[in-house]
Amino acid sequence: MPTPSASLGFELGSRKATVDQVYRYMNQVDRASTEVTVATFGRTSLGTPLRYALVGRPAVLQAARSGRLHADIEALRDPATPARTAAAISRRMPVVLWLTGNVHGNEPAAADAQMRALHELADRTDRGVRDILDNALVVVVPTQNPDGRAANTRVNAAAFDLNRDWFARTQPETRAKLALMRRFPPQVFIDQHGMGGKGYFFPPNSDPIHHEVASQPLGWIDGIAGKASADAFRAKGYAFETWEAGFDLFYPGYGDTFPIMRFGAAGMTHEVGQAAPFADQVDKHVTAGLAALRASARARQRINTEYHQQFVDAAAQGAACALQPNHVENPGNELTFHVPDTRVCGYFIRADDPGRRREVATLVSRLQQDDVEVRRLLAPVHVPDYTAYGRPATPTVIPTGSYWIPMAQGQKHWIQTMLGADTYVPFPYFYDLSGWSMPLLQDVAGGSTGTLPRMRTAPVGPAKVPNAPLPAGLPSVGVLTQSSSPYNPDQSTGWLRWRLSSDWHIPATTFTADRISASTLARLDVLLLPDIDGKALNAAPGTDRNSAIAQWVAGGGRLVTWKGGTQYAALAGLSSALLKNAENEVPGALVRATAPRNGPLTRGSGGDVWSMYSADPVMTPVRGEVVLSYPAKDSPQWAVSGYAKGIEEIAGSAALVDEQVGRGRVTVFSFEPNFRAFTDGTAGLVRNAIVDSRGTLERGIEEPGGRGATAAERRRAAQAAQKLERQGFQSLTDPRSSARP
Repeated sequence: MPTPSASLGFELGSRKATVDQVYRYMNQVDRASTEVTVATFGRTSLGTPLRYALVGRPAVLQAARSGRLHADIEALRDPATPARTAAAISRRMPVVLWLTGNVHGNEPAAADAQMRALHELADRTDRGVRDILDNALVVVVPTQNPDGRAANTRVNAAAFDLNRDWFARTQPETRAKLALMRRFPPQVFIDQHGMGGKGYFFPPNSDPIHHEVASQPLGWIDGIAGKASADAFRAKGYAFETWEAGFDLFYPGYGDTFPIMRFGAAGMTHEVGQAAPFADQVDKHVTAGLAALRASARARQRINTEYHQQFVDAAAQGAACALQPNHVENPGNELTFHVPDTRVCGYFIRADDPGRRREVATLVSRLQQDDVEVRRLLAPVHVPDYTAYGRPATPTVIPTGSYWIPMAQGQKHWIQTMLGADTYVPFPYFYDLSGWSMPLLQDVAGGSTGTLPRMRTAPVGPAKVPNAPLPAGLPSVGVLTQSSSPYNPDQSTGWLRWRLSSDWHIPATTFTADRISASTLARLDVLLLPDIDGKALNAAPGTDRNSAIAQWVAGGGRLVTWKGGTQYAALAGLSSALLKNAENEVPGALVRATAPRNGPLTRGSGGDVWSMYSADPVMTPVRGEVVLSYPAKDSPQWAVSGYAKGIEEIAGSAALVDEQVGRGRVTVFSFEPNFRAFTDGTAGLVRNAIVDSRGTLERGIEEPGGRGATAAERRRAAQAAQKLERQGFQSLTDPRSSARP
């Protein structure tokens, strides 16, 4: 059996292995061992192969390849499987353990560590390895982001953080990985990362833990895998942290939270301090990972038995229309917010708005990909307590064709996680978003019921997501970015470029600031400025850039900006909107914004949308049309999903303003409308702005808001924007979790 060092030609851990070297070694082990099979499960956005290894006894590998193992584990996931059958499967089935790493390309040690782990699993014959191979199938994915590893960047080649893309699955790397997870559903999932400092983290986790996380996988994390890693570290004299480090289990978009909430697996993050010598980083990952794998394998029958029971319990909770309560686990924390004593028997998603067909199909498709049973109404149904999102309960007739998602099924926990009107945070501590309800992200009509009215339904076949509606002719679109690198450090630009090219199929040209001139702008109808550093862009060399953009807009072009881009528009005298720093503490919540009228920019939105708000600037219009605004806090329209301390500050302020400038328009958002490319509802407003522009329209430009702003008004806007600081949920993180992967 070749060693990693022999294959590399240098000592493993003395420096980072390349992607090709990692893959070459995987292939060498495959050829040398009957207990390792290596294959490709997908390709990146650049076409780079994504490789994985299956490790197990030959009979286990055969069961995995033939589909017998998949059939067994799916039977355990089915709450309707008879208890005797489930018990027989639990006794014979190997537990499925995943070991993954390098989802962030600049956190490389995990891939090198997993080369060594693969060698030890394939070469050693001692009791420690026998315990694993006699009881488990191990799935090893050393690098989830090979392009990022090659470029030494956190993000992939499309500038996406793949450890935020789990439930949205916008990226090919994510989609391929989830397909592999459906083929070999994990029961234990270890995702290895890098962090600041020299220490190491493994679970138990910090609070908050999402209320719908099942008790069984939490028990495996804390009492089996986490304990084993701690014992192994003590034996070697390695220092480590657990819950004190600030790594929670709340937002379902990580490599620990998604597996536990979606698959019922013991999802775990392992974090190594990257200030330690690289060889030490590698050894720590190997030590923590193999200890957790061995302990989990030795607990095979317990995990298999409890794995089935959690789905039985979930379906029973759903049948009782019961949500799980909140709790806290760490010393010193107090339960501040309780899950309300509200019955939820299921969710309706309405499909009677032709303007939201694509968004509804996207939602249904994602649910189906996550093994959620979705049904469709064959006749109208009267629901006595229908609770629409952001509205009080009221008797309602739900029309034929609407979708019905019953809670009485094995995926009940995931249904509530993704469709719940609120996340019911147990106490105010966050690293990431506190609101993410999928119907609100998609801006589709829906709601819940605490009753089970008699209804006629039918199963739904696989949903087909239609293409984005576009006119026959498209305007010429430009995107202004601060970096010419394909691995753009500004993720807002990456999200936008993906949305344009891969989702909407709108051709666009990306420009850096030094390329903006009258001649380049003359070829454009629309210029998009995402959340860039507005101050830096305004101060960048090239004194004629601002005047060139102003003249282009005055001649009929459309400038569309958000957040930092809007700050630039105000600084450059292109927008008269007044911006000020927010004082609230909102880490990322969904807030309803309303439109006073149904105009071109809000086409298909139904009159209101849910914006992803994360301490964004407060915007006050001076001239132009207020297309979207946040309702007054005493208005029945006011609604928030997620933790939002101080959010009342934005009540009555503008969210989207469209301003006439000469024969053109400046359209400014105060928030990120395309957040992580999964806020499809508000992203549609950007698409509307693109198609409602010169190059598409045959009609003349209609002035939306009276006369243009005066020079004094624009100077005032620039002065206000100069005081604006870069904002967003990242600036509000608790220092304990500053190294969160």
